[in-house]
Amino acid sequence: MIVFIMSVRCFVVPYTRGENGKVKNVVEPQTQNQDTCRVDHVDPIHHVQGYGASIPWGQVLGFYLPLAATSMLMMVTHSVVSSAMTRTLAPAIALAGYSAASSVGQMFEAPCYSMQRMALTFIRGRRSFGVVRKTSAIMLAVLVGVMLLLSWTPLSRSVFVGIMGIGEEVYGAALPSMRVFILWPISSALRSIYQALIVRQKKTVWLTVNMVVRVCLMFAAAIALPRLWPAGPVGATILMLGLCTEAILAFVVAKKAIAPLEEDGPEGDALTSVQVLAFALPLALASAIQTLAKPVVAASLSQTVDPEITLAGYQVASSFSYILLALTYNIYQVVLIFIKDRPTYRQILRFVIALGFTGTAVLAVCNVPVVGNWIFGGVIGTAPDITVKAMGTLAVLAVTPILFALVEFYSGMLTLTKHAGWVTAAKMVNVAATSLTVLTLTRALPGLGGALGALSVVVGGVAEVAVSYIAFRRSKEYQFFVGPDRGAPAEVLKTVGYRGQISS
Repeated sequence: MIVFIMSVRCFVVPYTRGENGKVKNVVEPQTQNQDTCRVDHVDPIHHVQGYGASIPWGQVLGFYLPLAATSMLMMVTHSVVSSAMTRTLAPAIALAGYSAASSVGQMFEAPCYSMQRMALTFIRGRRSFGVVRKTSAIMLAVLVGVMLLLSWTPLSRSVFVGIMGIGEEVYGAALPSMRVFILWPISSALRSIYQALIVRQKKTVWLTVNMVVRVCLMFAAAIALPRLWPAGPVGATILMLGLCTEAILAFVVAKKAIAPLEEDGPEGDALTSVQVLAFALPLALASAIQTLAKPVVAASLSQTVDPEITLAGYQVASSFSYILLALTYNIYQVVLIFIKDRPTYRQILRFVIALGFTGTAVLAVCNVPVVGNWIFGGVIGTAPDITVKAMGTLAVLAVTPILFALVEFYSGMLTLTKHAGWVTAAKMVNVAATSLTVLTLTRALPGLGGALGALSVVVGGVAEVAVSYIAFRRSKEYQFFVGPDRGAPAEVLKTVGYRGQISS
């Protein structure tokens, strides 16, 4: 594996450079007494300005808008892959095989995506980066090992034919795609680690640039591959070509465009792989669990009245809503980078709420009959009966941007305060609530169509944000971020990485 040697320049205030080039603390040490609570540990990831200072909105927007643009561009790549497979020798078989293989492969890729949260939480210098790199390598080796067994042994038939129930023809298309998807966790892990280093430096515009290159390359591949390899795993190859390119670009940017990592502080020196793994496993499990709800919703909708039209309408509406929902995907990064005290907590929460309501407002406007008929019937080109189902589904999905903005915010707060176990618990509650709701409503009100699936997604999101908020509310860090400024204990300040002194 490529050696990870990356980068983050040290913070500036209240540290500066001495005459010998070494970093020195310009806040003079004081003797701790009943009036002051001095915190020796400093975590540069959370330091933006002095305690109690708000963050310039230009800095927040400059950090987040490239992330939002990156997520929205990523949504485009799924359409690129689908369009390429429609031009293969057997489009229906290719699409079905790709869908089956990606549903399995995504379960192994999802834990790698959570590595970015792990990296943002723990990396403070060279040594802590090495510990995070080692932990990521252990997780990746296990994931790739299991995928190799599923792809190159008789287990593949047991999974795809025995468990998933696909036919022999579809299995013949799914197996080559699954073998290509072995690159999925590898590229996702490398991308997550190196992107974390870029995000720490707030150089998020590079993520957008890399995504633009990825999209352009995938467009070119989508034009060429169906002609050059019409019977091959076209969809999986295009997706992996894009992901591997993005991972390589993230490595190059982290190597060339940002400064090298400084030495660790005391907490970084004490960090171990066991500590990181104990934090990372719940996040990895949460990411894997999150993928389980979609198959349940799809299977339940297939039992409704007019299932073909219902599923088509739900797919069209949910795919369209993802474009606006993508605005919320990277909120946790804003939380991990900028929130360090009560004022910044309030400021970022206001930003998150405004962002969520913006997405909800746009989806609500799209549900107006004139606008919705133009989008679904004119732009997307769906049939009238599917358009009706899609608009009924979108009416419910309109609340998802604000809902999942809050989900990402409180999930980020739990990650920031190192309560990763509650992130997993909240995801489990989400999947359980979503599944129970859609199964119940399918039996009771099968005529509601795609709105059943949308309502179940909303109920799951409400359950998740409730669990996340309650867990954060009951944590000792809650008083520091939300309660009175006075009286925050030293161990809480160390957890959140506050620099300097605060009255007690």
